[in-house]
Amino acid sequence: MRRPWFILFLPFYALAVWLRNRLFDLGILRATRFDTPTLIIGNLNAGGSGKTPHTEFLLRMFKDKSCAVISRGYGRKSKGFYWVNESGTADQFGDEPLQIRKKFPHIPVAVCEDRVLAVPELLGEYPDTDLILFDDAYQHRYLKGKVQILLTAWSDLFMDDFLLPAGNLREAKKEAKRADIILVSKCPEDVNVATKTAIRSRIKQFSQAPVFFTRYEAGAPVFVNPDHPAKFPEEDWKEQAVFVFSAIANESKWANPYLFLFKEKVGELCYSDHHRFTKRDIDLFLKRWNSAGKPLVITTEKDWMRLMEFHSLLQEVPLFYFPVKVHLLSDEKEFESLLRKRLF
Repeated sequence: MRRPWFILFLPFYALAVWLRNRLFDLGILRATRFDTPTLIIGNLNAGGSGKTPHTEFLLRMFKDKSCAVISRGYGRKSKGFYWVNESGTADQFGDEPLQIRKKFPHIPVAVCEDRVLAVPELLGEYPDTDLILFDDAYQHRYLKGKVQILLTAWSDLFMDDFLLPAGNLREAKKEAKRADIILVSKCPEDVNVATKTAIRSRIKQFSQAPVFFTRYEAGAPVFVNPDHPAKFPEEDWKEQAVFVFSAIANESKWANPYLFLFKEKVGELCYSDHHRFTKRDIDLFLKRWNSAGKPLVITTEKDWMRLMEFHSLLQEVPLFYFPVKVHLLSDEKEFESLLRKRLF
């Protein structure tokens, strides 16, 4: 249990969530289903399972289809429906929709708090859309997706967690039953069959959905200041120190798989997920970075979406990130075949 001191408040949250879901289950609160195939990607945990990289993974899988993406745009200052464009900012659209748009400039990406209202707006502009993907909409029950994919991180399985505020679950574990497919994300590469079987068995207590396992693969590092003289060849990184600067779920733990590439970690400055960086934050970072000897600085692609507005202040910093891609550990053809059959 993450926050045992909040256990007294758990029954009130549990009752509110149970009542809301019960109203939808009974049809008192109604969900809208659209003729255009809709694919929902979400989780029970509050962040950290990799919804956006998996949305990108699915966009690559369905590159033969005319796809579009709708997101709430968590963390943005704007309200209502907006088309995301590459020249915008995270304050306008949210970091995750902006990241998707920059990677897939040919794919329409929209943000709106009300996903149901967003669909007609999107289809009015792009009537030939074959598939709409919804990044983080598992709890948006006013929308009935044709397929719902539930993510749960390898190191933070929903079966081991508790409801907010004592734990990190948005909903009770039994709500995994709504999922059509469950993906265990961020797995190590060497997961054996026995371990997969054990995890599937535990998930089966809450959902009969087929379970697949995915991992991250890091791409080539992207330096945000490509002409910086401190951009060393990778073979020289073992001689270099590194500083971690980020604001995502799990704080600095995301960087652990990369630290072996460097001589040592000499500092970190980490904020909560979706933290809106300020000039004060940048000044603090620069102060600590200077004190650490001006080492290489690793961040995440999502963080860079929010740091871009301060690019002029970071010109002297050898700041970089590893773009990640999602891959299935196995059964990729089975997964794709199942998904296409259910969607189309």
